[in-house]
Amino acid sequence: MKPLSLDLRQRVAQALETGASQASLAQRFAVSRASVERIARKKRNQQSLLPKRSTGRKPRVAPEQQPAFEQLAASRSDWTLQTLAQAWQEQAGGKALSLATTSRTLGRSGFSFKKSAASPPTRSRVSAKSATSTNAESSAST
Repeated sequence: MKPLSLDLRQRVAQALETGASQASLAQRFAVSRASVERIARKKRNQQSLLPKRSTGRKPRVAPEQQPAFEQLAASRSDWTLQTLAQAWQEQAGGKALSLATTSRTLGRSGFSFKKSAASPPTRSRVSAKSATSTNAESSAST
């Protein structure tokens, strides 16, 4: 979830000074009551209203490695996610990627593994309906 903007935090803090209740301010500014309480506590303790830095994980494919990953993905269009993940592991020096991570990294790059309507099917097979009609025709001719 994205942090509240500094502008919104400042407006909530100014509204708190007027004496409005936290519940009414939460509704008025369309934020949670916990957010209003947090802003009030920071204001009381004279702390900065700036949002804290995100604590998320670092990506498995670092931003500076992204162009190399994109180049590897573009080099062969017939790779599966698994073969691409294995190729990246060999190229990056043992840094294994899960299929989900490989897919998300490709998504950030704009790649898609969906088949296009113009591409031919990967294999041909006889459907049950056509196989039944073929059998019926061959048995009728004998």
